[in-house]
Amino acid sequence: MDIDDFRRMYVAHYAMLCTIAYEYMRNKVLAEEMVEDTFLAIWERRDFLVITISERQYLVKSVQNTCLQYLRKKKIETQSFDEDIQGRLIPWNDDYPLGGLFEKELSDIIRKAINALPPQCRKVFLLSRDEEMSYTKIAETLSISENTVKTQIKTALSRLREALKDYPRQ
Repeated sequence: MDIDDFRRMYVAHYAMLCTIAYEYMRNKVLAEEMVEDTFLAIWERRDFLVITISERQYLVKSVQNTCLQYLRKKKIETQSFDEDIQGRLIPWNDDYPLGGLFEKELSDIIRKAINALPPQCRKVFLLSRDEEMSYTKIAETLSISENTVKTQIKTALSRLREALKDYPRQ
């Protein structure tokens, strides 16, 4: 990883990571320190670091781990830390504002990926998913074979997976 890759990664993810760190630390300055510590550790290991999952997933998990390590260390030092560290894991649900932001981002990515599909493929996919039609019904409606329907669905799902590869899985 060279300095330009590092700088791009930092700029692209810093704000989101600070928001996540804040959920653990409940302190803006500490949250920023946790993100900076994470990026420092990545920079120090840049020559032998291999990221096998999406960059975003890796960074989110790294920040979570940095925060939890800090909180565990503080607990040991003060013995007054709340016992439920895991209770600070971010709740990814509809009632949670950050979860809503991620959901909107995910919806936008999916919508763009579907709109980028070839017209026939998009039509088959939307009939399958939005109209909940069976492959047989889609084939009859569009006057194509069931194998063509299967191929189009497979193509659509493959392209959606590719579009979502950098999105963290929870």
